[in-house]
Amino acid sequence: MNDSEPTLILVRHGQASLGEADYDRLSLLGHRQAALVAARLRRNRPAALVRGEHLRHRQTAAALLESGQQVMVDPGLNEYSVQPLLQAAAARADVLRLELPPPEAQANPRAFLDLFLALFPAVLDAWQQQQIRCQHNGSWAEFSARVEGAGRRLVERAGSGGCVIAFTSAGVISTLTALLLARDLGWQRRLNVTLYNTAVTELCFRDGCWHAVVENCVEHLPDPSLRTLA
Repeated sequence: MNDSEPTLILVRHGQASLGEADYDRLSLLGHRQAALVAARLRRNRPAALVRGEHLRHRQTAAALLESGQQVMVDPGLNEYSVQPLLQAAAARADVLRLELPPPEAQANPRAFLDLFLALFPAVLDAWQQQQIRCQHNGSWAEFSARVEGAGRRLVERAGSGGCVIAFTSAGVISTLTALLLARDLGWQRRLNVTLYNTAVTELCFRDGCWHAVVENCVEHLPDPSLRTLA
């Protein structure tokens, strides 16, 4: 990384509590992942630290904070809610030709995570193509515009040559990365469901456009058992 290049480092939160009553908190493994990504990020000297409003964002960012450091909160980095999207898609499963996970999978999503990850790109596609309506999340256009606005604020904080580290979620990271790199929605959907917990995606601006330095990088998680998708 050239110190004169504006740089955005987008960090997905650590493993949350999938299948439990309160998803929005890190698991024990999630806290360990957060500590490991914090050790990696300490080599950077950010102009700003920013996070979304979710508890999992705050807990992941907290692992990096030193005494006296502050992290700014930007609601534009908040994630969409997965369950309402799945419910909206389920209501139109026949029309959309979706094969829904069996009841036992819905009762234990952590054990059947592969089924949901295989299904979710089609659910996202239906949302993006306005084939489902989700009152909780609003439209895809609204979500994408909110993320784009948050991206503009991150870029402004980076200035002419600074580094901003943002802690957020897979949907936000994949959407913002696709927007900045001019990738299509199919690419966004694939990244959305393959981003690891605490994965680092680093983008730099040079020669008039954004470039990916690393995408979905988990070199700070050398043991495969530490690499999780939800």
